Amino acid sequence: MNDSASYLEFLRFCLDSSMPAPQCVKDINWHKLLEFGVKHTISGLFAPTVLLKNGKLQRDDFQGNKPSDEDVMEWVFEDYRLRKLNQTMFERTAKASEWFAENGFRNCILKGQGNALMYPDPMLRVPGDIDIWLEGGREKILEFTTKYYNKHASKIHVDFPMFKDASVEVHFTPSTLKNPYTNKKLQQFFSSVADEQFSNKVSTPDGKISFTVPKTEFNVVYQLIHLYRHLITRGIGLRQVIDYYYLLRKRKEENPTQEDNKRVIADLKKFKLMKFAGAISYILHEMLGLGKEYLVVAPDKKEGVFILNEILEGGNFGKYESRLEQKLDETQGHFKRFLVLEAFNFRLLKHYPSEVMWMPILDLKRSWLNHHLEDDDD
Repeated sequence: MNDSASYLEFLRFCLDSSMPAPQCVKDINWHKLLEFGVKHTISGLFAPTVLLKNGKLQRDDFQGNKPSDEDVMEWVFEDYRLRKLNQTMFERTAKASEWFAENGFRNCILKGQGNALMYPDPMLRVPGDIDIWLEGGREKILEFTTKYYNKHASKIHVDFPMFKDASVEVHFTPSTLKNPYTNKKLQQFFSSVADEQFSNKVSTPDGKISFTVPKTEFNVVYQLIHLYRHLITRGIGLRQVIDYYYLLRKRKEENPTQEDNKRVIADLKKFKLMKFAGAISYILHEMLGLGKEYLVVAPDKKEGVFILNEILEGGNFGKYESRLEQKLDETQGHFKRFLVLEAFNFRLLKHYPSEVMWMPILDLKRSWLNHHLEDDDD
């Protein structure tokens, strides 16, 4: 069993308390496991088990491979770091939501700390930016934000640096798709359900911090779109997949009806996401042990294996993508780099043609306007 397979097996054990300790425990390199967790922004999922804090792993289960004192200190520091960081992020998230509401913008927090609240321990999800969706539309929002910070805006959001220790992205829309015809339907969907997303308030377990997040049924569609967009543009990390794992568990607890299921399936078909949804279902079920009763779409093994390889190759945001290292050179001309990147993106063409075929056109347009090739998603 290779290292990635061992780490995924151990991750499944960390997620599912009913599983016996896996055999891979006897061979895991605990330092490299931490590196894997950091690469995929899921280190907090491993920490309680490695540190014997949740009762899943007993001392005898290590089979002679107990973490060294140095390993333990690395994991203790990571546990402490995440708890401190999440406390800050929860406070900043609530402050951002409150401040925009006081200034006349109903809002909700996309992903981020809202997702953390679905985890068994919200303080151990690796946090990212604060993505806040405001009511009012692009023109009205930019008219307000430019009074404070005159930042370049993408078609999705504008950076709003209101904190020194937390990045804030103000969203005009939750997301977009490359295909303009499908994207038009997506924006209509967001508009039609926006009102109820801006009134769904949640609190941290201690009840001290509150903010508004989208409802579960919205997130089932939106967060799959977010995963899809990451795949098409920059790369998926396991954190986004784990977020979806806990989202589907939460959805099951809310007892969705057959009509709810039909509505979600209809939306996924409308946005051409059924194949990708099947791939994510395969990863959630086969790799992470999520029961089929939680899934919205049946697993697609062939596509799931392909997507899992993409996840393991690139890591979160594609930051660890090695397949481009020898093809890309900082000294290359702008146009040559563009061609190399587009050729690499075309590995996805036979899987998701509806999106990929539009990428060169949109990238050329953005490159011409902004003079760079960076994607404008978070």
